[in-house]
Amino acid sequence: MRLATAKFLRLGLRAGMAALLLVAAQSASADDSFKWRFGIYFPSIDSLEGQQAQAFVKAVAERSDNRLQIDIFPSGMLGFSSFTHHRVVGDGLLEMGTTMSAAMIESPEWETLSHTMLFTTRDDVGTAWKIALPDLATAAERDFHTRLLGAFMAEPDHMLSKTALPTVESWKGHKYRAWQKQLACWFEQMGATPMVIPYNEAYTAMATGVVEGNSGGLQAALDVKLNEVTKYVSTGWTPNIPIYVTLVNEQAWTALPADLQQILSEEADKYFTTTTDAYWAAMPQNLDSLVAKGMEKVDVSPEELDKGRAAARVCWDNWMGETTPEASALMTKILDGIGK
Repeated sequence: MRLATAKFLRLGLRAGMAALLLVAAQSASADDSFKWRFGIYFPSIDSLEGQQAQAFVKAVAERSDNRLQIDIFPSGMLGFSSFTHHRVVGDGLLEMGTTMSAAMIESPEWETLSHTMLFTTRDDVGTAWKIALPDLATAAERDFHTRLLGAFMAEPDHMLSKTALPTVESWKGHKYRAWQKQLACWFEQMGATPMVIPYNEAYTAMATGVVEGNSGGLQAALDVKLNEVTKYVSTGWTPNIPIYVTLVNEQAWTALPADLQQILSEEADKYFTTTTDAYWAAMPQNLDSLVAKGMEKVDVSPEELDKGRAAARVCWDNWMGETTPEASALMTKILDGIGK
């Protein structure tokens, strides 16, 4: 009798819990409201990215009558490096997050955009993005269980260093922060030693002499005051035009009603465009600001740049020989599309 009673109580408890969950689900559906966490790339809400992101989430909230509210978390605030945001978002620890295409090394198609000295102009990176977009969206879903929301393209990276780098020879024997493997390959081809260090540790690493320089954007250098720990800024060595990719957890996306999906997509498109424009518009002023803060501009001759591009080509060719046939074919399309 006691066993039967206990079994009855357990069944009743399960039924009650199921009823509560059903009521909660119905209530959530009726409210039709969502609260998301958005991990941005840079470790400061006051960075250019952070400012643009604030305008983006405000627009989403206003257009959705606060049915979709998005809280911004700078890199590292929740314990996640922005270089892992693609995995963190896929695991559902963030509903939305921004990482770099170069960080998504588990997905060969994404690596096509991270090769050093590949892009020279904004048109180059825009063309490559359009060529690769269908494959990238498929790979984001396949490899990370995420939806590709879009990307912004920051100004070209420059070499900021403690010693001047006017020639390939001047690189030899120095240690530089390498934030992705293709950059590390190029540093080695240039005779330098790459050191893998997270972005939020770059300032400390240069201040303490762990590394002697960093390849990064001028705006980013100002945001985290890298001018305080480096002396020279190269206007010739521009290894990358970084692509900052925003992904959404697939289940979180599917849970949104169609109208909220449309609002999020439309405002995201504006966000990516305005953020890209802001970075590129600020580039000349950023260079002037770094020089005004005591940095010395270093020019590089066309002959030395040709040597640097030849070194980078070694890394491209090696990668194409080792990656998947699909990724290699996509890389060939990109090279053809930008005339390389």
